[in-house]
Amino acid sequence: MTRNFWENCLHAWVWMTIGFGCLFSGAGVPGLDGGAGLFYWVVSGGTVNAGDFDTAGMRISVALIGAVMLGWGCAMLAVWRVSGANPAVWRGLSRAVLIWYVVDSALSVATGMPLNAVSNTLFLTLFLVPAVKLGFFSRETASRSPA
Repeated sequence: MTRNFWENCLHAWVWMTIGFGCLFSGAGVPGLDGGAGLFYWVVSGGTVNAGDFDTAGMRISVALIGAVMLGWGCAMLAVWRVSGANPAVWRGLSRAVLIWYVVDSALSVATGMPLNAVSNTLFLTLFLVPAVKLGFFSRETASRSPA
């Protein structure tokens, strides 16, 4: 597969991040919380149901998670537009993705939602495969990395 293919995979991952941010942000509005509700129902093993979104604390928490994810995705899109898949730039962003994965997955397991760690692993894998193929972790890019 060509470099262009892996760049397109990374670009799709950025848009997927933005999409999930929008999905979770919708949980802040009654009637727009179905997608986030389904996600939480799946990763909770069926213990979180649609009624759980009726509490203000749950609604604002999920909506804020979505807002942060949306901002994260838009920031990465801005980086994409400036540098494309430049390994020296994305190497630093890869650290941020890995930090998110470790913290989010550890907290998911600690709070009784291990299936969220499984979804995190899929999300991380969809990032890491193009990242490795594009040389984000190669020794050559390490010396040129701004972060």
